[in-house]
Amino acid sequence: MSTLIAIVVGIGLMFTAIVTQGSIEVFVSLPALMIVVGGTVASVFISFPLPRVMKVSGVLLQIFKKDLQSPHLIIAEIVKLSFKARQQSLLALEDEMENQKHRFIKLGLEMVIDGNPGQLIKEVLETELDFIQVRHRRGEHIFRTAGRYSPAFGLIGTLIGLVMMLQAFASASAETSSITLGVGMSVALITTFYGTMAANLFFNPISEKLRARTEDEVLTTQIIIEGIVLLQAGANPRIIERKLNSYLPPDQRRKHYDKMVKRQRGQIA
Repeated sequence: MSTLIAIVVGIGLMFTAIVTQGSIEVFVSLPALMIVVGGTVASVFISFPLPRVMKVSGVLLQIFKKDLQSPHLIIAEIVKLSFKARQQSLLALEDEMENQKHRFIKLGLEMVIDGNPGQLIKEVLETELDFIQVRHRRGEHIFRTAGRYSPAFGLIGTLIGLVMMLQAFASASAETSSITLGVGMSVALITTFYGTMAANLFFNPISEKLRARTEDEVLTTQIIIEGIVLLQAGANPRIIERKLNSYLPPDQRRKHYDKMVKRQRGQIA
C-alpha cells in the first residue's frame, strides 16, 4: 500500500501546486506527451527483446505485492524443523515438507529427505538463487533504462519546440514577437517537464523498489540455504538459530529455540 499511496500523494501534491500557481491547462500538451512516451517506449523496444518487454506488466505488479515473509519468521521455521529432526529424524520432516509455503524451504527439505550431501544441496540452491537474481535484474533494468531515456526525449521535445518557436518568431511582427516567444518557450519546456517527471516519479523509483525487493529476497534465501545445510548436518537447533540470526540486525533477532524448549517442558510436566 505504501507504493500506491506514495504515487497518489506525489501526483496529488504536484497537481495541487500547479493549480494554486496557475492553470492546469498550461501543462497539458498532447504533442509533448507523444514525444516523451512514444520515444521512451520505442527506445525500450529497441533496447530489449520483445518477449522480455511484454513481461514488464507482470514485473510491475511486483511492487504492489505484499512484502516477503519476515526473515525472523523464516529462521523460526527452520529452527522448528531442526528441533523436530533432532528429536526424531530427518525422515520425519517429510510431513512438514508439504506444508511449506516458501519454495526454497520445500526444495531444500526434499533434497535433505532424499539423502543428498550438504555441499550438493548448497550448490543447487545457490544456483537457483543466482538465476532468480538474473530474472529480477531484467525487469529492473527495463525500468532503469526507461528512466534514463525519458528525460532525454523531454529535452528532444524542447529542442523541437524551440526550433518551431524561433521560426514563428522570425516571421511574426514586432507587436506579437514577445507574446509568441513567451508562449512558445512555455510549450517547449513542457516536454522536459514530462520527461523529468516520468523518470523521477515513476521509472527510477520503480527500478529502485524492484532492486530493494530483490535484495530482501536474496537475504531471505541465503538464510534458508544456510539453515538447510546446517539442518542436514545435524547441527544443534540453538547453534542454527545463532548462526542464522547473525544475518539480521540485533533489533530484529528473536530467540525461538528457548521458547520451544520451554513449551515442550511445559507439555511434559
